[in-house]
Amino acid sequence: MRIAKYALVVILFSLLLSGCGKNVTLYKQAKKLYEAGNYEAALTANAQSLLIKADYKKAQELLKNIYPKAVKSRKDNIAKIQAREESDMWDLLVPEYQGLVNIFDTMADLPRLVHPKTKEVFRYDREDYYPQLKESRTNAAAYHYQKGVDIALQSDDPDNQKQAALEFKKAMDFDANYKDVKVRYEQARRMAVKRIAILAFEDKTGDRNRYGGIPDMLESKIVSSLINDKSAAEFMEIISRERIDTVLKEQELSASGLVDESSVAKFGQILGAHEILSGKILKVEVQPSRVSSQQLKESKTIEIEQGDAETDPNDEDDDTPALKLKQDIQVLYTTYTKEASVHITASYEIVDVTTGRIKVQDTYTGTYTWSDTWARKDSGDDRALTPAAKALIAKSEPFPPSESEMVSQAIENLIQQFIEQIKRYVK
Repeated sequence: MRIAKYALVVILFSLLLSGCGKNVTLYKQAKKLYEAGNYEAALTANAQSLLIKADYKKAQELLKNIYPKAVKSRKDNIAKIQAREESDMWDLLVPEYQGLVNIFDTMADLPRLVHPKTKEVFRYDREDYYPQLKESRTNAAAYHYQKGVDIALQSDDPDNQKQAALEFKKAMDFDANYKDVKVRYEQARRMAVKRIAILAFEDKTGDRNRYGGIPDMLESKIVSSLINDKSAAEFMEIISRERIDTVLKEQELSASGLVDESSVAKFGQILGAHEILSGKILKVEVQPSRVSSQQLKESKTIEIEQGDAETDPNDEDDDTPALKLKQDIQVLYTTYTKEASVHITASYEIVDVTTGRIKVQDTYTGTYTWSDTWARKDSGDDRALTPAAKALIAKSEPFPPSESEMVSQAIENLIQQFIEQIKRYVK
């Protein structure tokens, strides 16, 4: 029983010490933030310190400096924004009023603070900025709502409706229930959706299917990535491969037969697409493994023991102390570096079906490089080798991945570049 009580005391004391340590750490963090002018972050850290130990004198005194400056900083920002009276005024006011609300919420969570020496109670003027925050949110929502309505009425063009939908979406960010903003957003979004046909990439390398059908891999990966990205699919619909193949067959065409913007646009109109994405594999460069070498030398000074010249080495009773001599040793070894790489270059373009104009085009190169190093001893004393050199010498000669594996990795790199660019476009 006595042992159990002792263990409990030790645990409680350990918890107390860990709490005090955290308390001090938070205070020091708050002080650094305050000195850097980051008042709200300082307030948060200092408040956490006081929640652990409410009578911590240093944290209480720091709070007296942090709190008024945090409030003043936000109020000054609000005054500047209101003085400008610009169109995005309410958008800018929302985070400022939210900051004030957060400051007073942080203060409200603190316990009653009494200075441990003077017994003075910490007091501050509490202000409620929830009404101003709500008003700012409502006015910001109203601004973007009306902007969306005005844009939507200008034209039924998908690009125009997309801008309207984005304005309605901003309005919902400020007030999700403002008037009929959800209905307006969905109407504009549906009208903004573009139907895009992604054609199989054309192989211009002259090595058709040598590397497992690069064009088909590019097309299928781009399609699947776009379809599975909700943000990209918000204003986009991918026309199925089956539909594309059916129309090509009906028109007695092939994707490679669509050689210019006008033929692509005509095919897109028949397909019912707004835009067509097509591309070409321009070059596949496979650099087979090659080896470079470099001879290195490492030196070391070691101590060796040498007995007295007159001492018989077979005499076990001889107590003559051994002499320690220094000796310089060295070793020569060669490092070998084997390298291999693949570079695949491809281009793409997106054509507007209505106008026949290219809306965007670019060229990218997907790369995969492999290298590895090993070494072999040439001559000298092994004892001069560093641990790193020993490891290289003990290492077996490495071999690169197969050509098809390297090509596959380069394709993945190329696909990621294409997808990132296309997503930026459709978003």
